[in-house]
Amino acid sequence: MKHKTSAMVEAGILAAVAIVMALVSMYIPVLGAFVNFVWPLPIIICGMRNGFKWSLMSLMVAGIIIGIIISPLQAFFLLAIFGLLGLVIGECMRRHMEPLKLMLYSSVGAVAALVINIALSFWLLGINPVEMMFSSFAQSLSELESYYRSSGMSEAEIKQVVDGYSEMLKMMRIIMPGAFLISAPVLAFINYMAAKKILTKLGESFADFPPFTNLQVPGWVLWPYALSLFAVTYFYQNDRESWLYTLSVNVQTVCSFVLVLQGIALLYWFVKSRNKPMWWANIGTMLLFLVPVFSQIMVYVGAFDIVFDFRKIRPRRLR
Repeated sequence: MKHKTSAMVEAGILAAVAIVMALVSMYIPVLGAFVNFVWPLPIIICGMRNGFKWSLMSLMVAGIIIGIIISPLQAFFLLAIFGLLGLVIGECMRRHMEPLKLMLYSSVGAVAALVINIALSFWLLGINPVEMMFSSFAQSLSELESYYRSSGMSEAEIKQVVDGYSEMLKMMRIIMPGAFLISAPVLAFINYMAAKKILTKLGESFADFPPFTNLQVPGWVLWPYALSLFAVTYFYQNDRESWLYTLSVNVQTVCSFVLVLQGIALLYWFVKSRNKPMWWANIGTMLLFLVPVFSQIMVYVGAFDIVFDFRKIRPRRLR
């Protein structure tokens, strides 16, 4: 009885934390964007400490109150995407799964949450969240065009800038499925590491990930990557409206992301093995976000590491 009362109190407190985080994500622009990513944390902590039943109860209470205070639509999105992820990670952590296995289950849960969210939004609410997002982008682009015109830019300059943004939006629409697949493990990893840090301070213990410098991407990744390169080139020139073009672009996007991870692992291994300052590798990682061509270089670095095994850590049969 005492444990049940304690679990109920803790679930209530964590539900209140989730509600406050939802308010922050809604009304504080910069901080809210970050808080949105870690919104599952209270649900994860509740699930880890008290079990699935209490984390589900905490989630439902938070969802109902968020729906009343903010909007039912906001509550629906939080529960369908981040809530399911929080339930999965919390249960995996409660079972003390190995980190890699936990990441696999959590990533599958995150992808499932995104798919369920889109499906339920379309069937139950009659809205398409993806189209809503791109409609918002298009409206922002129209407002940006008006701003440029009022600031004195020539029509030719405005057209050049707007056309560039329009092409970027088209590409974003094409790679949306691949972006979902990439964002799932990233979102799961961020929340798992944050929850692990908090729970460790509360006396829990969890296994560590294998050293990042030992990361080994499966060799077969090179095959879909190579095929996607040829497919993208062919369909870009002949039929950019084809679903095969969309598929090949998404395959290339996901494989490129995986190969970049391999390249970063090799970079950190090189810096560590040569006893160089670690900030060398940190700067290299930052360049991925600042210099677009550097990310492509890291894709090739990762691919070459798979083929030549510079670290000599792959089993001989995979070399």
